[in-house]
Amino acid sequence: MIAQLRVPDDTTEVTQVQTLLDPVEIAGTVITADAAHPSTETADYLHQRGAGYVFTVKGNRPTLLAAIWQRLPAATSDTAAHTHREHHSGLIIERRIWTADAAGIDFPAAAQVFRIRRDTYDLTGQRLRKDIVHGITNLTAQAATPADVADYTRRHWGIENKIHWVRDVLFAEDHHHAWLGTVAHTMALFRNLAIGLIRLAGHTKIKEILERLHGNKLLILPLLAASRT
Repeated sequence: MIAQLRVPDDTTEVTQVQTLLDPVEIAGTVITADAAHPSTETADYLHQRGAGYVFTVKGNRPTLLAAIWQRLPAATSDTAAHTHREHHSGLIIERRIWTADAAGIDFPAAAQVFRIRRDTYDLTGQRLRKDIVHGITNLTAQAATPADVADYTRRHWGIENKIHWVRDVLFAEDHHHAWLGTVAHTMALFRNLAIGLIRLAGHTKIKEILERLHGNKLLILPLLAASRT
């Protein structure tokens, strides 16, 4: 976590992207965002600052979603630009992506559009779930292959597992009720700091390390020392 911002009471997070990122050097990076954020203002801001963007697009942007849908080829196995299959937690997960040129789509600096389909099967091959998302990016086909675009999208949702789930569940942020003044903002900062220090120390199993620290507070000092190396 490199930045956080309290969303003013009279607006939403969608309007705060520029304020959050203005102090951060983003040129040459790729910014990913969920379906709340593919606005023309945000896309133009990121492009003007020299950053790539990869947005998922859903029904809250019906015109853009329709334009993406019409541009993409039929979602059949033989037209998929890239396929990835893995075994994870007793499941078989297959991800396929279709891409197309975004020329003519009315969205700032758009270069490619994409569709990602994820099928989840049990070990017998019985399909349990199907998820489909669409998206748009200013990364050209030369700068980002279909596999790259799929990876950016997948890594974005890794944020949910590595940060938001840890804060909400392991640090019980959803049960936090102190909202006076800057308390909530400050506590979120401390949680982010704690998670960052644990990860900098080389730990990936946050629940396990928290239980160890709870049982022996003296382990905190070696962890802090390890986070500096």
